[in-house]
Amino acid sequence: MDALDLTPRPVRGVLIGVAAAIKLTPLLFVPYLWITGRRRDAVRAAASFAACTGLAHLLWPAASTTFWTDAIFSTSRIGNLAATGNQSLNGALIRVGVVPPERAAAWLLLSALVCVVALVGARQCHREGRSVQGVVVVGCATVMASPVSWTHHQVWLVLAGLLLVAGPRKARMLWGAVLLVAMTISVGGWLPVGFARENVRLLAALAVCTWGLAPLRDRAPATVGLLPGVRLVVRPRTAMAYAGVLAVAAGGVMLLVRESPIAVRFETPGHRDEALWGPPTNGCDTYGSMQRADGTVGYACQSSVDPVGGRQLNFGGGAGGPGGMVTIQGQVGPEVARLVFVPVEGTKAVDVPLLPQPGPGSGPVYGPRLGPPGMTTSGPIEDRRIDGARGFSIAATNTDHARLLAYGADGRLIAEGGEKLHMR
Repeated sequence: MDALDLTPRPVRGVLIGVAAAIKLTPLLFVPYLWITGRRRDAVRAAASFAACTGLAHLLWPAASTTFWTDAIFSTSRIGNLAATGNQSLNGALIRVGVVPPERAAAWLLLSALVCVVALVGARQCHREGRSVQGVVVVGCATVMASPVSWTHHQVWLVLAGLLLVAGPRKARMLWGAVLLVAMTISVGGWLPVGFARENVRLLAALAVCTWGLAPLRDRAPATVGLLPGVRLVVRPRTAMAYAGVLAVAAGGVMLLVRESPIAVRFETPGHRDEALWGPPTNGCDTYGSMQRADGTVGYACQSSVDPVGGRQLNFGGGAGGPGGMVTIQGQVGPEVARLVFVPVEGTKAVDVPLLPQPGPGSGPVYGPRLGPPGMTTSGPIEDRRIDGARGFSIAATNTDHARLLAYGADGRLIAEGGEKLHMR
């Protein structure tokens, strides 16, 4: 409504700011308002976004701080971003196996290219009196640039299909019908396995931005005023050529940094491979020294978690397992109801089997096979195992980009391991 000038002039742009405060992707409409000459509307949109975000911070300071400092950078909290339902550039990069540091750079570069090309095309549509087409082009760009674009975010492609079907050219009408079919039926299942099959709607959004509704190849150079006295001459054909070269370069980088799928194995109550995880333990992950009443030094069998101190997840391990696999073994505390392992940030989280551990009073405790220097196992060993602690064992071919997430019974994240895994 704001972008089509349907709202009253004194408040035009405010709705875009409110929408962006709820979900960030509508922020792309702020530069769209600016380059189409509606700069007061753009300022109002930015101001309302800042006001709503500031109000949210006043009402929910802890949640807002968490979002802006942590959650916004942790896309794996949303789910499996490698699923084909996520038709964004970021989702495509995850599916082809690009690892996080390089993936972030490639995503930012490609998203910037898409947004610039889309804004140039949308501006041309607006100048020709086709404002609806311009708005839809910008909307399709948000689908591509957002880190996560689930199916229900892709409504812009449905609108694009309707506009194309409305004509006037027969070729565009046919393209619009194909697009509507693609948005209604899972046409990817009819294609050969490969990039096109997994990214049908992403490619459709790219086509809408560069050809379908904004055919930049036929546009003459245009001048865009960025700031007072600062103007940019945009040559669509040249811009598209540069964008194509950069996109090909980014694709080459993606192929170079692509990694093989990570194989993961877990120990389960019914299956234990001592060659991989060693002999079973009696719940003693550590042994702490203590002063006995007679002045001698004794030792206590302890769990590696500490509910009193708030440590609900603890683990250790390293490389050296069979086949070069990295082994991770540890414990979770009583508050942990579910432990998941994410092989690469953004990919599918896999539930880790939690293994019952002997608790206090469940049987005799014994000394470790290997203890600290000078440790003797003569005399009794005090039982300080925690009731309700459970163990786990993971073996993976690579943990450089993995995460461990521990959730409580209410679904709340109560502990995580990331940097520790990356040091294995």
